[in-house]
Amino acid sequence: MDSGPSDSSPPRAGQPSSARSVHADPLLAQAGIGSFRATSSGELLAVNDAFTSLTGHAQSALLGRQFSALLADGAASPLESFGDDTDGFEPVTTQCELRTATDRLVSCTLHLRRAAAADRDDSAVDLVGLVQRSPLAESPTADTSLTYGKTFAALAEALPDGIIVLDTDSDIQYANPAVERILGFESEELVGDSKVKIIPERLRETHLTALQRYLETGERHINWTYVELPGQHKEGHEVPLGVSLNDFTYDGEHYFVGLFRDISLRKQTERDLSAKVAQLETVAYLGRHALESADVDDLLTKATELVAAALDAEYCKVLELDSDHEALLVREGYGWTDGIVGEATVSATAADSQAGYTLSTDQPVVVEDLETDSRFGGPALLTDHDVRSGISVTIGPPDDPWGILGVHSTDTREFADHDVDFVQSIATVLATAIERTEYEDRLNATVDELEESNERLEQFAYAASHDLQEPLRMISSYLGLLERRYAEDLDEDATDFIEFAVDGADRMRAMIDGLLTYSRVDTQGEPLEPTAVGSVVENALANLQVQLEEADAEVDVAVGDLPTVLADDNQLEQVFQNLVSNAIKYCEGNPKIEIDAEAHGDEWVFHVADDGPGIDPEDQDRIFEVFQRLGDRGSGVSGTGIGLALCKKIVERHGGRIWVDSDPGEGATFSFTIPDRC
Repeated sequence: MDSGPSDSSPPRAGQPSSARSVHADPLLAQAGIGSFRATSSGELLAVNDAFTSLTGHAQSALLGRQFSALLADGAASPLESFGDDTDGFEPVTTQCELRTATDRLVSCTLHLRRAAAADRDDSAVDLVGLVQRSPLAESPTADTSLTYGKTFAALAEALPDGIIVLDTDSDIQYANPAVERILGFESEELVGDSKVKIIPERLRETHLTALQRYLETGERHINWTYVELPGQHKEGHEVPLGVSLNDFTYDGEHYFVGLFRDISLRKQTERDLSAKVAQLETVAYLGRHALESADVDDLLTKATELVAAALDAEYCKVLELDSDHEALLVREGYGWTDGIVGEATVSATAADSQAGYTLSTDQPVVVEDLETDSRFGGPALLTDHDVRSGISVTIGPPDDPWGILGVHSTDTREFADHDVDFVQSIATVLATAIERTEYEDRLNATVDELEESNERLEQFAYAASHDLQEPLRMISSYLGLLERRYAEDLDEDATDFIEFAVDGADRMRAMIDGLLTYSRVDTQGEPLEPTAVGSVVENALANLQVQLEEADAEVDVAVGDLPTVLADDNQLEQVFQNLVSNAIKYCEGNPKIEIDAEAHGDEWVFHVADDGPGIDPEDQDRIFEVFQRLGDRGSGVSGTGIGLALCKKIVERHGGRIWVDSDPGEGATFSFTIPDRC
């Protein structure tokens, strides 16, 4: 039943846009069905967007134009014959070919009906037409055995995905417009031809064999729901496709339908992502290798191999800049001919080579085609190996470069940003490893020099101590002889002078003995072994028994708190003996001394506390230096000034540290640590 001209007919020319949008049927446009209104003589009054898309003509070029002007040359206008027939108002459907703006003929189905001309006199009648590309059965180039409805045709032509329909001979019976966008073939070039035209030659035999097997057995060798296959583009290259397949029967004939889309962008994205992952793994691997190994040559070898592989390049090189900054030695490389690595050099001048140019800038240098690059010349190293493209970056800071990392290909090539970032990351790993190795070499050289110096100093100290002992003994002996032989002839002053001299010689000998012991802490100590600290403290106190009794000192030892540690028992005994002896010396009256220990993390902390006069904060650091004695705390107290320095050296040999906590008048607590390794 006719619904009237206002329901589905397009607006007349001159109607306001709001009226046009009210009267236009949006479903027609969405389905790709063109519509128009014309006078009974065929003059176009209005067209919708689908009609302009179908013909390729702008709306302004169509309005006022005769519909017959859009028909094939010599073709009769169906509008004229329909408009002349005034006997009835029944709609009619007919076939026609419309000429597009590109002079192509498009087979169409035309549906016509009459409608009253509302804006002219009551007797005037307009023609309303609906135009749609002809279904496959009505196309002059299609197999007439297939008939597709208008809805399918509109949908198929609107889809961005390609659709083809095949018969059992693999001949194409239908191809929608998207096929041209994806594979370059127009529908007319494919319909009636074999499907193998859009299959790469290397896969055609496989396709035909699989099709025949399916027809005979129903066996599918691929997943029809979704499979990724290459398609053959008209220009000769392959296009990756995501394909869905199905088959159906119509009029007793078997057909296949394929829906496919171009997945080039997704495949490229996948390749880029895979490349990025591989590059990140390479950076991580070389970073770990650099941390675990100090062999820079091995690192450079691995780096050149892995960088070339990650970028699918034929060559990679590491160039080392000479001290004059004039040439770059091929320190390591991959892919180069024999005799290049370790021998060949490249100019460090910016105009002479890509490497030299890279040194002159603080940015990576990317070459897509060396033959046309005007920034620098192509050095023999590259031209002799047919290099066309590459990336080069500086190893080390731009203001103090170590060298160049370069990767090269024999093909012209556009490198992605992540490729450049990858090469920069590798260069950073190499620079860090090289810098660390150079630092370690300098450090080792310094350590060797210090060890040699210390050894010479120890030898000197030992020799000096040993050689000084004899004259001091001689001085003491002869002074004693003078005192005994001439005692009756010497007055009181002379006797005092002799005593001062003997005492000075004895103190000098004690200092020399202390220096000798100090110099032997590292060289003549015993191996560290599990040692019961309680027994060590007991031996130290036994050695000080006379001194303790004379001072009437009280020593409180928390024996239960004292652990077993890895130590040289003789040296540890010396530490406790020196600390307790100091406490006795500097305390007046009856000294009270406490010894205990506590666990703290992965070490033991030992304390030797006294109730003496305390130590001024300004003196608490220097008292552990050789020949440094306390000020007020040490007045009137004899000593060599080596005891605490010796304690510090012994504790440090055991991997610990020593310090004092004290305030004047509040006593002092000496503490030291020993790692808990037992």
